[in-house]
Amino acid sequence: MSAATTLNEPFNNLEKLPHSPCVTLYHRNGRVGCGTLEREVMTGRLLHWSAVVTNGDGANDSNAQSSMPPYVAVLDEADYTTQTIQMLQTFSSNFVAGDDYGPVADGGGPLRGVLVLSTDPSSIDGVTFPSPEPLTPQGEGTPMENLSVGSSYEWNVNNNGDGLTFTDMAGIPTVYIEDSQTATYLRNVASEQANSISSDPNTAVYPSVLSEFNYYMGPSETAEGTQVTSQQCLEWRDIDGNWSPKCLPLGGNSIWAAAGSPVTLGNDNNENADDDDNSQDRPTIILSASIDSTSMFHELSPGANTAASNILSLLLAAELLGSSVNDKVLDQLYSRIIFAFFQGESYGFIGSRLFVKDVIGGFECNDGNEGIPSVLKRKDETSTARACLNPLRTDLTFQNLGDIRGMIAVDQVGNLGGEKYLYVQGGNIAENGVDAFLSEVMIELSANGEYTVQASSASNNNDDDVNASLPPSPVSSLAMLSASGASGVVLTGYDDAFVENSLYHSHLDSVSKGQSIDKDAVAASATLLARSAVAAAYQSEDNEVDAATAAAYALDLLPNAVSSSSNIFENLYNCLFSDGNCETFVNYASVESANDAIRTGINLGIGQPLGKPPNYYVSVYNHENGQGFVAASGFKYGAMDSSADDKDDYVKDYGDNENDSFLLRPSLLEMSINGLLNDFLGRGSFADSDDGSVPELVGCSSSNDCSSVSYCSSSDSNELAAISTCAGGKCICGSRAHYHPAFDEAISPAANRAPGWFLIDDNDQGVSAMITEPNWSSFVGVRAYNDAGKGVGIYASISGAIFTSICLAVVYRLKKTFVKEKVY
Repeated sequence: MSAATTLNEPFNNLEKLPHSPCVTLYHRNGRVGCGTLEREVMTGRLLHWSAVVTNGDGANDSNAQSSMPPYVAVLDEADYTTQTIQMLQTFSSNFVAGDDYGPVADGGGPLRGVLVLSTDPSSIDGVTFPSPEPLTPQGEGTPMENLSVGSSYEWNVNNNGDGLTFTDMAGIPTVYIEDSQTATYLRNVASEQANSISSDPNTAVYPSVLSEFNYYMGPSETAEGTQVTSQQCLEWRDIDGNWSPKCLPLGGNSIWAAAGSPVTLGNDNNENADDDDNSQDRPTIILSASIDSTSMFHELSPGANTAASNILSLLLAAELLGSSVNDKVLDQLYSRIIFAFFQGESYGFIGSRLFVKDVIGGFECNDGNEGIPSVLKRKDETSTARACLNPLRTDLTFQNLGDIRGMIAVDQVGNLGGEKYLYVQGGNIAENGVDAFLSEVMIELSANGEYTVQASSASNNNDDDVNASLPPSPVSSLAMLSASGASGVVLTGYDDAFVENSLYHSHLDSVSKGQSIDKDAVAASATLLARSAVAAAYQSEDNEVDAATAAAYALDLLPNAVSSSSNIFENLYNCLFSDGNCETFVNYASVESANDAIRTGINLGIGQPLGKPPNYYVSVYNHENGQGFVAASGFKYGAMDSSADDKDDYVKDYGDNENDSFLLRPSLLEMSINGLLNDFLGRGSFADSDDGSVPELVGCSSSNDCSSVSYCSSSDSNELAAISTCAGGKCICGSRAHYHPAFDEAISPAANRAPGWFLIDDNDQGVSAMITEPNWSSFVGVRAYNDAGKGVGIYASISGAIFTSICLAVVYRLKKTFVKEKVY
């Protein structure tokens, strides 16, 4: 496409405009995001946004009209702010949309949509891109404000956070145009058309380049005039009174794994649960990270600093620990170390809250907490996990974790703003407690490193409100839910506010879009996380060990550090920051899928891809996107209750068919993390062995290839550690990783229904955000085209009629001639 476009030239073919949409989300109290008001398309001519905004308190008096031809505002991404949208809305509210481009069913103003254009990379220097999140991310003024510690604290002040993410823009369908050539073309067209209406907005209606939006995202109000919420959307009934949900909750799967011997799978009375060194009575120290991100355009949520850097640092910490410390040593520590990768944290900490509630709240299975075999035909095998039919859990192994003593989370350690300082949030070193101990340990461990840790100014401020604040992280879930006061700390790349211009939850948080990632900082964070976990697990409940002693012990166990130039670092960096469908991730996920197929007899394949570049949006929650379900007697259920009085006759008891099992299809990212944790932590069975030898690992494509390996049989007294499995193409000892569902705590899968049907939990406390996404039509989209106007059509019709009449006259005369000459 030529940059020197004029309306006198033929219009380029943009019938299917490549784009990424801003979509609608419902929550507990209403809706946010974009979409058309009605099912009818919304159409308008392209105009640069500066031509259709209010410069004062009201509409421009000289141009005020009772009606105005509909238009679509075109703006650059740096201008896509709450202030710009408000100005556009104010200007539009002073007019009534004309019918120049077809009927306007909703009778709204002339603003019919917004096209957000990507910025030319050559002109990006010096441009500030605001964060669409509010100043108080997941805090005050958001649907998540009841879930955060210190919800009024402004963490996002350095990024000019303006809250566009949680603005209701119903009636303003909006899409992002990423292709630079297309963006340049549309920018030029919009500017030229805007110049043509400078004197009168009703002039130059034709010819015009128009954009048409077909983006109905559900109603804003019910038939009774009340605002539609997630609950109403989930409970929606059709005109015949049949239950017909119109949305799905956001969700997926979190992944957790134990360092040291595998956690026993049985219940309290299981014969495998009495290993003293691996007892479930041991308290738990959790290393955690969020694995999702978001933006105004969910298909473009690259999360380089807000997701990828966190995932990379925690994975490398697991690799360092698993390759350096033997299971026997880890099993003798006072606390068990758990790695947890939580899904859906950007929308109310849904992964960490459900996990913490299940672990410390005492999960109650309606079928009995002893559970049932997750795969019926393997009920007598030691490696078969227990499961629960209602509320459905595909794996109850989390019940064998001890009390959570503390948590260390990692957040945004990829962009330090050019500095070499990391910060620890939440542990006031002037106080006692696990969080204060963790803070002191981190500072001690980094004392002689290139990257040093400092106590956050926010954590040590004398202001009570500030002192009680935590940045949005999984630690918030533990602090808010723990009755015992358990809490933790967050290792961050920022002090008392996010780093300036760090593109927090922006579609530009990508290494290909200008985000700067400090690889050495990520590597340093990984080393610090592993050592801090060992130090925390080394300290007893009586606090007999001080921070300096615990830090020295951790350094002795883990003398080596993670290197940003290592092959494993570079490989994972490429997968997480550039190519989410990389060969490494596909290989690990393929092995996990093959293992599950062997275990259950059903091959569900690999779930949702991560994309190239990666997209860390959490996705909707159904059986195609991570929802666990029961396959029983040939039917699929999101949960089962065979004792329910209203169950259909075809609903049989679990166990009536020998092939009954619990199934799960996690995303590519989730499966890859699961496989990587099995690989990294499974090597602890022989890491630093007594004779100093490390066996040559046998290659594999599934667990079937590992049945004859010998190096796992005597690796540990724990029976599960002696069961070899395949992870990433190598046979390792014992499966360590487990999935845990990540969905809003206020909902639960409906019993005896197919997956994708959800009920509001009877015990809902009204605290969670309850975010859902409406079901999309398969016909949504945007197109751009040239409209020459009604006059051209009328002229063409008249000309056609005249030409047709002439043709008929000619035919008639020819026929008479042929008849006369006897040739007809």
